[in-house]
Amino acid sequence: MTIRVSMKRLKNGLVLGRLLPAYLVLGALKHVLPLRWLACWTWYPPSGPRDCEAERRLAATVFRLSQLIALGDRDCLQRSLLLYRVLSRAGAQPTLVVGFQRSNGQILGHAWVTVDGRPVLEPEVNLARFAPALSFGFEGAPLLPLSDFRAA
Repeated sequence: MTIRVSMKRLKNGLVLGRLLPAYLVLGALKHVLPLRWLACWTWYPPSGPRDCEAERRLAATVFRLSQLIALGDRDCLQRSLLLYRVLSRAGAQPTLVVGFQRSNGQILGHAWVTVDGRPVLEPEVNLARFAPALSFGFEGAPLLPLSDFRAA
């Protein structure tokens, strides 16, 4: 194993370790705080100019963290809140979206993040069954009227 590969793994491990506490805290807070507050709290001012490569790496790291915790789709809100946080800090101007679908007499919800009108981490085809109901943009502000990500 080369030093370059070792350093990359170490750096990835450090980023995962830095994001893990926020991920766990969001997992608890989603049960006790209104989504509007969580969106405001998780939005973070950009730390510099937009860096699309950094956005891609951060999204992949959040996805890996979610897979390591292995909650399946039960963590979509906390994963999306964390992704919303890291992408806003990276200057991506993300949108946090919550949608619902009716299935077998039940209402199911799902949360995801979009950047430039396109979903991050999830194929659009998987989201097509959810009707977007809430979205939050800059500084966690609710977006009215809700723009449909599929129209982009």
